[in-house]
Amino acid sequence: MMEPWMSSRTLLAVSVTHDSPGIASQVRAAITAGAEVVELRVDLIGDIEAVRDYLRDERADVPHILTIRSSTEGGAWEGDDAARIALIESLGLELPGYVDIELATWERSANLRQKVGLVCARTDRASVDERPKNALIMSCHDFEDAASLAPLLTSVGAAPAAVRKVAVMARDATDALHVLNAQRQQAPFEAILIAMGPAGVATRVLARKFNAMLTFATVDVDSASAPGQLTLDALRHDYHWDEISPDTRVFGVLGWPVQHSLSPRVHTAAMRAAGIDGVYVPFPVRETYADFVRFMDYADAHPELDLQGFSVTIPHKAHALRWLTAHEFSVSDVAARCGAVNTLVRTATGWHGDNTDVVGVRHALSTHGPLSGLRGTKVHLIGAGGAARSVLAALSDLGVTAHIFARRHDQAEELTNAFGGHAQPWADRAAACDLLINATPIGMLPATEESPVPVTCLGPETLVFDTVYNPRQTRLLRDALARGCATIAGDAMFIGQAAAQFELWHQRPASLPQFQTLVDRLLAGT
Repeated sequence: MMEPWMSSRTLLAVSVTHDSPGIASQVRAAITAGAEVVELRVDLIGDIEAVRDYLRDERADVPHILTIRSSTEGGAWEGDDAARIALIESLGLELPGYVDIELATWERSANLRQKVGLVCARTDRASVDERPKNALIMSCHDFEDAASLAPLLTSVGAAPAAVRKVAVMARDATDALHVLNAQRQQAPFEAILIAMGPAGVATRVLARKFNAMLTFATVDVDSASAPGQLTLDALRHDYHWDEISPDTRVFGVLGWPVQHSLSPRVHTAAMRAAGIDGVYVPFPVRETYADFVRFMDYADAHPELDLQGFSVTIPHKAHALRWLTAHEFSVSDVAARCGAVNTLVRTATGWHGDNTDVVGVRHALSTHGPLSGLRGTKVHLIGAGGAARSVLAALSDLGVTAHIFARRHDQAEELTNAFGGHAQPWADRAAACDLLINATPIGMLPATEESPVPVTCLGPETLVFDTVYNPRQTRLLRDALARGCATIAGDAMFIGQAAAQFELWHQRPASLPQFQTLVDRLLAGT
């Protein structure tokens, strides 16, 4: 077996965190799913003899990481250092692979520093003798704040280890960018830098692009050993992990929240099907304009991260336009007219903003019949945010005005000033109409039992269009179908705008049938 530190690519690691249904069977399942390294979290497994028996009798022929994590760094070990050192020594001698030791333990324990050479090769690779030894991973964790990244890197970088690991909790995706940039600057395959939590998913997906020694995944969501871990299936199939390389271009979705978004799977699959070396990841950016600026200023200042384009969703569509304008970057006429940007493209001269939601609205409405048939209809629009602006822009192009209902009446009036139409009191939204359009996030995952209007306002003569696409059948659409209404699901708008984004980013035609097939498959859960 190749010595562990000789790896020339980023590996997939899975942690075993319990002793049931048996360590060996868990390891086999992980390897079958694609794991190339197995971490034995002895502090979580608890049954030391089960670990010992596995290592002696059933150890799989893959590199292993032996970890006995202290409770102060997110583990379950409550014993003293002497007992932990003795356990590492007794288990490690039987385990060619890696031993993970926290920097804090290393610094306070002279006993460990003295004995670690019995079980671990450090950085002096020429001194490795004929007996297989473990490589030392020096790790440190901050479960509270990513601001500690730089000082932790400095500290762990001075330690005599084959691999340095730093894991910090990401507040939002800007913290993930800092971690990715730090990973990019490390020696290839000698560091593991992770932004934990949902906001740090990009650091796990892009570990291979930036030559991390490994990234951690899990066989199933219930077995995750740290917050934000993806499943092996998600990494390998949703993000096409095996095809990611240092040349892979990066795209993503900016919003808060973004966990519900199908875009990462749809756009990554579409790129791979078209032979484009790209991956699309979620970038959760917190709600305020300042948060958006923090992310985009960092992305703009670091082209070496290869961030080439973004979808922009709630609540940042107006923020994106404001940021582009402040930096004197280009904005399409339709985005300027909408007052909202849902697509950002890095160009040779900076960033460009566009709005493909308008294309998406037209595509969705066209699935019901000729767009010309909408003239003269009574349209009720629920909402006054970025999506509503795109709907109104599409309707105005068709010569259709709308009655606009928003919880904040002043926002509805602002839209009438920009697009025409009629601002109506929120309480009157149950009035009859020919076309009802929901342009709010009401009904989106996870609040799937909410609807923006009472069911009593839905009659069989009403066409109901919900811009929410996940779930495909929202409460509003279920109510509408039960009342005999024709409906348009939000996935039609999603497909139209996503295909238009694809064309902007990649300068080639998109296949609407292909996008439809991808979305159908994902929404069906297959």
